[in-house]
Amino acid sequence: MSAIFFNDNIKEKAILLPNCSRFAPHGQSYYLSCDDLEGFYWTYDTEYFRVSIFDFDLKKETIYCCDLSRFPDTALFSAHVICANGEILPPYQQLSSNDSFVICNQHQILQTLLHEHTNFQAVCFDFKQKIIDDCLVGRYQLKPDDLCHIFKEANHFLGAGLGKIADEILHYKLGSSASELFYEIKAKEWLSIIINNYYAAQDEQEMSQEDSIALDNVRHYINDHLMATIPQDLLAKIAMMSKTKLKTAFKTKYHMTITEYIQRRRMALAEHLLMTTQLEIKEVAIAVGYTSHSRFSSLFKKYIGIYPHDIKKQPKAKEKRPCHDCLNKLCDAKTSTENLK
Repeated sequence: MSAIFFNDNIKEKAILLPNCSRFAPHGQSYYLSCDDLEGFYWTYDTEYFRVSIFDFDLKKETIYCCDLSRFPDTALFSAHVICANGEILPPYQQLSSNDSFVICNQHQILQTLLHEHTNFQAVCFDFKQKIIDDCLVGRYQLKPDDLCHIFKEANHFLGAGLGKIADEILHYKLGSSASELFYEIKAKEWLSIIINNYYAAQDEQEMSQEDSIALDNVRHYINDHLMATIPQDLLAKIAMMSKTKLKTAFKTKYHMTITEYIQRRRMALAEHLLMTTQLEIKEVAIAVGYTSHSRFSSLFKKYIGIYPHDIKKQPKAKEKRPCHDCLNKLCDAKTSTENLK
């Protein structure tokens, strides 16, 4: 479990779910219910990294403190936040949906604030010093000082690229022997995006702070209006740029086109609606801006990996506690959790 979000007292109350089908079998799934939160998490640990998935509902506003000096073998913490409402500091950084961040372990004390009555979903990597030494320095001959600088500056140029990997990990359900290779590839791909984005930013013309803020405004507008038509003429006015400059600058900063960004965010919202509401597929398609059922289904398959009707065949989120087709029973988990309090 990623150290930066939840402390040991919380982890001790988690119940191991050996047959949970909510996540990939190659790893360990847990159910957790306490005064602060309720939900599930999954983690897979290797000598090079730890990857975790979180899906928690916050019962009350909660602050977690973590002394990173307690994790001397971990060099880097990174996450793509799918859904959240909170803050992390120092330095102050908002935790909001569809954002990514990197935290370099400098033995600092980290505080995470998560607001009550919100959902927290994230895919996290804790990269151990061994992967830095063996792979980045040893194999690829990158200089330790350069890497340290890149990781410290990573949040300034991270863009949206880590979200693609997070989606792939989130929807990976295979349990074959090739799973170890899958997670190793994704861990290295995650690091490569951080490093490549840094060098790409150095090679490109430096973006002005004014343009960078304008692009952030465009991205926030898109996130807040996914259910409406989003004409690029309007986005250009919001950014106070020409359409051509906006398209180029947006791809430079977020490493995907405006169209792809909108489609990815809409499909993520559509998946959430299909899994948590009684809306029909046609109604969900309209809710996220698509009148064509075939177009919606095609995009859903492209970004989520399955068709919308396959989602409808799965149990609703409230029924999947843990999951209807595993051998764990929620009542047993609750009883065990109460005994641990």
